[in-house]
Amino acid sequence: MNLRRFLAEAGTLVGLSVACALVSNALAGKERRLPLPGDYPNATKVTAGREARPLASFEAEPPAVAPGVTESSSPATSRVSPSPETPAASPATPSTSGRTVPGEGAPAGSSSAALARGQTVPPAELLGRFPAHGQPFVEITGEAAAWLHARGVLFLDARRSRDFVQGHVSEARSFPVWEAEVVKERVEGLVAEGRDLSLPVVLYCSGGDCEDSHMLAQTLFGAGFENLLVYRDGFPDWVKRGGAVRTGGPA
Repeated sequence: MNLRRFLAEAGTLVGLSVACALVSNALAGKERRLPLPGDYPNATKVTAGREARPLASFEAEPPAVAPGVTESSSPATSRVSPSPETPAASPATPSTSGRTVPGEGAPAGSSSAALARGQTVPPAELLGRFPAHGQPFVEITGEAAAWLHARGVLFLDARRSRDFVQGHVSEARSFPVWEAEVVKERVEGLVAEGRDLSLPVVLYCSGGDCEDSHMLAQTLFGAGFENLLVYRDGFPDWVKRGGAVRTGGPA
C-alpha cells in the first residue's frame, strides 16, 4: 500500500467531513446551532448584577444597649443581637389535634400568644434589630430566633412535609424545598399576600449539615425577599431550648 496516497485520501475525507459539518451547522436553526470555538457574541456585553457582599451572622450575646436604642451599621459587617430582655421560649403543649393550646407553656410574649390577642409588632422594632440586608440569607443564632419568634415574625420550615407533620416550630409554615411543585405554589402564594419584603423572615431545617433552609432562601431571594434569616442550628436546637412546638399541619 502506498502510504503517501493513503494519507492524502484520509486527509481529503477529513477535510470534506469538516466542511460538511460547518455547512450543516450554519444552516441549522438557532436552537440547534452549535457555537464555534472563539465565537463569543456576548463577550463585550456587561450585565448589571447585584453587588456581592460577604454574609454576616447575628451573634448570640447581646450588646449593652440602653432601652429604646437600636444599632445602625452596615449589615455586611454588623453583629446585631436580640434584646437582652428577650424571654426564653418555653415548650408548648400540643393538643390532640396538633394545635398549640394558648397559655399552656407559651410565654406571654410568644408569637402564638401575641397572634391570639391580635397584636402586631411595629416594623420599626424588627428592622431596628434586623435591617434588610439584600443578600440571599444571613445566619442567626437560637437566641435571635427566639427573639423574633416572640414578636410574631414569620417562620418557614424547609424540611420535608412528613418531618413538618411530626413536629415544627409553633406557627411556622411548611415550605418543603425538595417537593418542587409544593414549594413553588407556596412561594407564589406568599408573594401574593403582599407582604413587606423588607421585613425579616426566618427559615430553618434540621441544622448541622442540612442545607434545605439555605436552598429555600435562594428561592425566596429570587422572588424578591430582602431580609431572609437562616436559623443555622435549626429545629433540633429549637427543641433543645424548649421552644414552642406544634405537630400536625399540611402533609
